[in-house]
Amino acid sequence: MNPPIGVSSLGILLVLAAPALRAAEKTEPLSPVSHAVRDLSVWSPPPIRPEGFQFEIQISSLGSSYDLERVRHSIRSHNLGEYDSAVSKVMAAEWGYSFTHLDGQVDGAGRRIQAGYPMPPADRSECLAVIEAFLKRQYIAGADHPWASMNGHFPWHHYAAEFGFDQIGSEIGENINNYQWHVALTRGAARQYARPWFMDFSAWHGPGVTDYSKGKIWGEYSGPDHGHSMSLFERSLFMCYMAGAGQITAEAGGAMAFLTTVDEQDRYHLSPYGEVCRRLRLFTLAHPDVGIPLTPFAIVLDFFHGAYPGFGKRRAFWHFDYTAGDTMTWDLIDMIWPGGWEVMGRNETGTMVNGPFGDTFDILLHNAPQQVLNSYPCLILSGDIRLSPAETARYVNYVRQGGTLILNSALQRAFPDYAKLPAGATRHELVDGRGRVILFGPDFQVRGLEPILGEQLARHLPVNVSPGVHFLVNQARDRVYVTLINNRGVTKAPREKPVIDPGEAVAVTVSWQGRTPPKAVRDITRQRDLDWQPGTGVTSTVPAGGLTVLEFVQQ
Repeated sequence: MNPPIGVSSLGILLVLAAPALRAAEKTEPLSPVSHAVRDLSVWSPPPIRPEGFQFEIQISSLGSSYDLERVRHSIRSHNLGEYDSAVSKVMAAEWGYSFTHLDGQVDGAGRRIQAGYPMPPADRSECLAVIEAFLKRQYIAGADHPWASMNGHFPWHHYAAEFGFDQIGSEIGENINNYQWHVALTRGAARQYARPWFMDFSAWHGPGVTDYSKGKIWGEYSGPDHGHSMSLFERSLFMCYMAGAGQITAEAGGAMAFLTTVDEQDRYHLSPYGEVCRRLRLFTLAHPDVGIPLTPFAIVLDFFHGAYPGFGKRRAFWHFDYTAGDTMTWDLIDMIWPGGWEVMGRNETGTMVNGPFGDTFDILLHNAPQQVLNSYPCLILSGDIRLSPAETARYVNYVRQGGTLILNSALQRAFPDYAKLPAGATRHELVDGRGRVILFGPDFQVRGLEPILGEQLARHLPVNVSPGVHFLVNQARDRVYVTLINNRGVTKAPREKPVIDPGEAVAVTVSWQGRTPPKAVRDITRQRDLDWQPGTGVTSTVPAGGLTVLEFVQQ
């Protein structure tokens, strides 16, 4: 069988199995050598478990083709990950979709769902009260903490933390729009509420699911060419790891990771899906500390935003028609990750995109504490945010302590201190204390925002990445990691083989703009040193549907 496109060279990491013990090592605390890291206590939410990151190969739905004990032995022997999850079993899973779509039906875990609004809600706060009651009644009634939330589709991740859930997660894969948006939501909620966070990849796509067994575990929906491409699976796993997730779950991976044939060590042979899992596992063992994801921007939404994930109708909390402010947030996310909406059941295009600003955003709610607000170099208020005078004062305080508040003209009315800025379609700036306000318009429009984001990104990242790929930047104690992910060139319909266009490979140049030039640069996915020229940077060709991780060594 052919290896997944683009990252097959990661197979060289097989020789790095020896550093496995490093996964539990403790490293020195991160020194904020990047001025984008303003508060480590906020940007380092608690881990899922004390030992650090966990890659879970979930054992479920083995069908008649696999023996449970041999699956466990195979996971251990192939060094794929762990099958005992650190995420609580008291879990509200895929609850946004269940609330809106499954009233009176049975969900994937066998629960009969009682959901929906008993009567039309009068306002958005009433919607949220109904949702809170549903979550606690349906999933955690009488259960001890910790409680885990794994939301799917609906961008309501913060609400679970607000309601007292202890672990915050998001499902991606499946038929879910815009994985990068869900990473920003989950990590933002984790940082706002100081919660550990995790990601779950579901191989269901279409309808169809990846299945290499002879017994067709999921019946007519099963097949080796069903589900997602291995390229998308691999890009998703590496993105989530470098984005800071405390655990990644390969949902039902105990079945998908294996063929039904057995080798001389009495373990199942790895499937293409299992090979991807092993490459991630070996990478995480070789590089257990990839530092802090640098996200200089926080997009701040109204507490009652109730945004929806797609499905063709724009309704907040699945009930209220979108306002101009709601549409602003929709347009903003589409500008950051263009084409990420409305991808359900299609050929994977838009699930991950090569956006112009990379993974540099977290999503917060407007009630975030002052310490959380102050930890971000830039705040972007989006939507029809309703601020009390006390809340407005917190954002003014943020500016005066050195932050940059990026404010649409429609929200200027909430800030009497900034009333002297002329409204309209023209950009204006005002210095206030140690910080500044950047006003842009027209009302609830985002077209004037793109150059502002580009300018601020250049101020707050230690590197500049040329266009054409998705990128993540991580600051460790003495090095910077730059992950380059090419989301073009591999497409796949739900029940067909992937289509690969090698011509979509991208040559990417990463130039250094930090305080102290690095001493060396390595491509750690291919284990090779790169020719580093401080004036010109380094250039790496990222294959279609592939990825590269660069390490800039500072000491």
